[in-house]
Parts: sequence; C-alpha cells; structure tokens
Amino acid sequence: MHSQSNSLPFSPLQDQDASPMTAEISHELRTPLTSIRGALGLLLSGKIAPQTAQGQQLLKIAADNADRLLRLTTTLEDDRKTASNLLSHNALKRLRLENDLFTAWKNRDFEVFYQPIVSTQAHHIRGFETLIRWQHPSQGFVSPAVFIPIAEQTHLIHDIGLWVFEQACEQLQIWQQQFPRESPLMLSVNLSPLQLLHPAFVEEFISRFERYPFAPGSLCVEITESTVIENPVAIATLQALKTAGLKIYLDDFGTGYSCLARLHQFPVDVLKIDRLFVCQQQWGMIQGILQLALSLGLDVVTEGVETDDDVAQMQRLNCPFFQGYWFSRPLPASEATQLLMK
Repeated sequence: MHSQSNSLPFSPLQDQDASPMTAEISHELRTPLTSIRGALGLLLSGKIAPQTAQGQQLLKIAADNADRLLRLTTTLEDDRKTASNLLSHNALKRLRLENDLFTAWKNRDFEVFYQPIVSTQAHHIRGFETLIRWQHPSQGFVSPAVFIPIAEQTHLIHDIGLWVFEQACEQLQIWQQQFPRESPLMLSVNLSPLQLLHPAFVEEFISRFERYPFAPGSLCVEITESTVIENPVAIATLQALKTAGLKIYLDDFGTGYSCLARLHQFPVDVLKIDRLFVCQQQWGMIQGILQLALSLGLDVVTEGVETDDDVAQMQRLNCPFFQGYWFSRPLPASEATQLLMK
C-alpha cells in the first residue's frame, strides 16, 4: 500500500493561532484516525491475517477508535459553538464520511453495478462498464465523485480498486459461460491514477487477471486522459497491462487534456467520447474524434446518450458503440443478467 500519513487530507484548525483547547480537540480528532489507518493498513497488507489473535486485536483497535471518533464528532456537532470555532461544517461532514468509509470498507458495504455499452445500429449489448456504489446507512447513496477522492487521499483506493476488479473478473467469467458468443461479452473497470503509481499494482492486478480463463481481449481498464499526459510511469504501467492481455479505454476523451499529436504514443485501444459533447450537441466535434480514431485504428464509445435524437445522431455519424440512460442506467449484476437474457 501507499505509505500512510498521520495528517488528515484537510486541516481541522481554521487558523494558526488556535487556542490550547482547539489544539487539544484537533489532536483528539487526529489520534483515532491514525490508529484506524494503522490497524487496517496492517490487515489489508496481508502481513497479519484477521483470524489470528493479533489480527483480532487490530480489528478491535480499529473498531474502538472508530467508536471514539464517532462520539467525538457527534459531540462537536451538538456543541455548535465549539464546532464552529474548530471545524467548518463541510470539514466536520468530511471527517465523519472518512470514518464511515473505513467502516464501509471493513464491512465490504459496497456494491458493483454495470452499465451496458451497446452497438449503435443493432442495439446489441457489447459489454458493460463496471461502477462501484456505496449506500451509506444514514445518508443513502454517496456519489463516487465524493467518496473516491477520499479513498485516494486515505490510501484505501488501491485495495478498493482490487476488490472491484476481482468482482468484475468473477462476473465476466459467469457471463461468458452463461452467454457464449462469437464476439465475447466485454467488461471494463475504472482505474484511479494513484493505482497506476502503486509499486505492487501491476503484479497484483495481473495475478488476479490470470486466474480467470477469459476470452482474449474481453477484459478492459478505463483511465482518463489526465492519467497519462506527461506521466511516463502510468504509461509504462498501462503498457504492462496491455502486454498481459487487457485492453485500454481512454475515458472522458476530449475534455481539457487532449494531446492529439501524442495520442498514438499511448497504449490505447478505445476512445470514450465524453458525455459533454452529446449534452452540448457538438456533433461536429464527435465526427472529428471518430475520424481521428479511425485513422489510428481505435474503436469508439460515446457516453451520455440519453434521448432518441442522441441515438439518431450516433447512427448518422456511424459511431460504433454508445453508452447512456437511453438504453439503461447502471444495474446490479442480477438485473444486468436479466437484460442479457432478453
């Protein structure tokens, strides 16, 4: 795992001239988080098995400190005067969410959903994008846009990412056995930039991948443009994954980081055109990207297709594949299976 840090991803103190009481409470907030991270870090590293006496003691340390942190943050929320001097509302909310994320990971309170990628002309399911979901016990659905950055900053992203990848591998194997095809069903998994920089990532990822007898080229990883721009380590990691047999999707293509002159240097198989182009009806831009992809021998998926007109435009432009709510929202595995049966 990444080296652990004793500091929070935000500073709970609002200024440098904090009172002794404020400094003490700040310390009380940091201490349980440090203990939780340390205990879970040892367990997640695989060096200590949870079922051993030492593992059980580490779990107790994590649980006790989680309870301590929850009591403290609840007290601060009730004591508005103290809380307002110490934490902003957003910072306090973030602190509790971070604590809840550690608990959710310990309990595996996540679920993997799948959104279809379909052929534009026939509307046949070509594959699925794998998406993680977290249903918080009191807050309900927490957007990945909220909890994934926290997972990255607390170094949980590597372990959560590997878990999602394993879930995807198991599901793809089930589907390929249940629904044999001339063109095998494909599945893509999103990667965080921090995963690509983890020293053990390639070995751990490929070792899991090689356990499953997938059809060649049917398991894919998705990365954003910003991941590979000016990042030789990430590019080398992706090349290793491609050599091992995975396909590479370049996600959110066309938004901000496009480096068209260097695109041919990246180990990419598929461009995913960002949903913004569809939302803004920039059909000319989409046509340009399609032509670029054709010249480079790349496949294309357009995201964010939600209306009949969007679909008609995809057909007019001869975009091979699309993804979006017009065909289906992201689904749990059971509902995605029902969709494949139709």
